[in-house]
Amino acid sequence: MNSTKSPSSGRYETMLMVTTLAWSMSFIWSKVVTNTGMASEMYLFIRYSLAGIILFPFAFKSLKTMNKKEFWTGILMGNIFFFSMIAQTIGISMSTPAESSFITTAYVVIAPFTTWMLLKQKPRRITWAAVALCLAGIYILNMKPGQTIGLTLGNALTLLGALGWAFQLTFTSIAGRYMPPALLSFLSFGYTGVMGGLTALVTGSMFTTTMAQISGSAAAICLAAIFPTVLANLVQVYAQPHVDANKAAVIYTLEAVFATIISILMGMEDLRTSVIVGGGLIACAVLLTQLGGETQDA
Repeated sequence: MNSTKSPSSGRYETMLMVTTLAWSMSFIWSKVVTNTGMASEMYLFIRYSLAGIILFPFAFKSLKTMNKKEFWTGILMGNIFFFSMIAQTIGISMSTPAESSFITTAYVVIAPFTTWMLLKQKPRRITWAAVALCLAGIYILNMKPGQTIGLTLGNALTLLGALGWAFQLTFTSIAGRYMPPALLSFLSFGYTGVMGGLTALVTGSMFTTTMAQISGSAAAICLAAIFPTVLANLVQVYAQPHVDANKAAVIYTLEAVFATIISILMGMEDLRTSVIVGGGLIACAVLLTQLGGETQDA
């Protein structure tokens, strides 16, 4: 990309900033929903079914011409997406938006290794330093008074979700070579909605969800389905090609920062030293990976 800033580049950067803000709000809205007592699988069923319905008109043309390879790619991506979301959502019900968002951001540090596994592109040495920083940050986020080492169940599940997001990122770079973005997103969202519904049937949460839980979380679910799920996805696909990759990475790093600030302002958590230090180390690890951790052929 040409280093000279074009007159319209600021507009695209602003769009990515708004996208990142929408992503950060997803942690807040998910916490609002889980605080009502609604089961995670029921939440995913409603959120992603709604997202799939909204995205359907954008994917309709591609659906009519979809081949078997695209279909099975969508199923694979849907499985990864559902696994990552269920782990992240259950995790945030036991954690805070700040901890969840920072740990989820660690997927950027993990991604070079999933790329190494699937595409044989070996990470540079600086990526190992980023891993060390990231692990130190996660450790500090989980520190409790009088405790020397530990990983809460909620944060462990969130970290498992981050591993899923790393695979999703790598597979998306592969699938994006032959699949329209709207089709790939629709299949991932739709599959997640279906799997959420099936899981809710198996666990019984489909029948035990109360009207109080639905009314208490309806606004948050609708906002999560529309803004960070559908609109943010479409805006990212439109704007990111016009922004330098390194600059886009820096903007995306702000997702966890935004989520932390908003959750503190909303009274969901206190500003703790462990959040500042641990979250800061994870953010530095992400930046180190993006700005200096390019891959090379194995």
